[in-house]
Amino acid sequence: MSQTFYASSKIDRHGDFRSDAKILNKIMIDDKTKFVPIWNGKNLFQQVNEKIEAYLLNKEDLRLIIPNDIVNPIFLGVADNTNYIGLDLNENNSEFNLWIEKKSIIIDDLRKFGPNLNEVDASFLALTSGMFYWHNTHKFCGFCGSKNTSAEGGFVRICSNLSCGKSHFPRTDPAIITLISSGDRVLLGRSPRFPEGMYSTLAGFVEPGESLEQALEREVFEEVGVRVENIRYFNSQPWPFPASLMLGFFAKAKHEDMRIDYNEIEDAQWFSIDQLRSLKHPAISGGFKLPRVDSIARRLVDTWIANFN
Repeated sequence: MSQTFYASSKIDRHGDFRSDAKILNKIMIDDKTKFVPIWNGKNLFQQVNEKIEAYLLNKEDLRLIIPNDIVNPIFLGVADNTNYIGLDLNENNSEFNLWIEKKSIIIDDLRKFGPNLNEVDASFLALTSGMFYWHNTHKFCGFCGSKNTSAEGGFVRICSNLSCGKSHFPRTDPAIITLISSGDRVLLGRSPRFPEGMYSTLAGFVEPGESLEQALEREVFEEVGVRVENIRYFNSQPWPFPASLMLGFFAKAKHEDMRIDYNEIEDAQWFSIDQLRSLKHPAISGGFKLPRVDSIARRLVDTWIANFN
């Protein structure tokens, strides 16, 4: 199986550290700790020779751009005996613009550079993005409206109203994504939000009270009017754009006739195994292209091609 992006198995999140203030304080002042920054919802990168790499802050960087106490750090975990802390620079810095110019820092969406990063950096950047998205969209208690405060290493937000005191936890939205096949053909759809020419597997969010299989059957029928059977789980992948967990499946179509809901998608087509193989080579694909290589959609397609008899 090909690499699962943004979910490195090398990372130990060490949930046992989150409630231990002494350990967290020690990590914050450790010279070997790496700080994963985010600014305005985007990650930081730097070009090293001909390669783009994640830019992680060191202690010198912190002294330059965060002269006061760090606000709301998030303990992300440990990898290769190194601790990682997430920082939202929007809340902390005063000399940020000068520092960005001096270091030639690139600020951009993780999706642009993610496939080219090493798996640990890509995973920590994704985790940082997802966690601060949650923090920034849950600043106030949904029960009483009072301000929330960060706790448990950043993995809990607690209502500051003592008469309420509700605890709030990171939100992840489950979504099914499925490759539907019929003989030597698979069904791919196109959203108007996709890059030009790209077709991908069908996907949709799981609704309350639904099983994953029910969500799959509903989404496929709603989008293209196809009934499916032989649903088989494949794999999962975090997709922090902004906060989804993609749950991948294979399924067989009961029929190939489609009824496309153009309010949901722009187009859908059946692609043969030969067409799919050509899509992996843009020069001969006729303008069509497959999903991005860091997506579970691409892994579903590549796995189906590899296992086709």
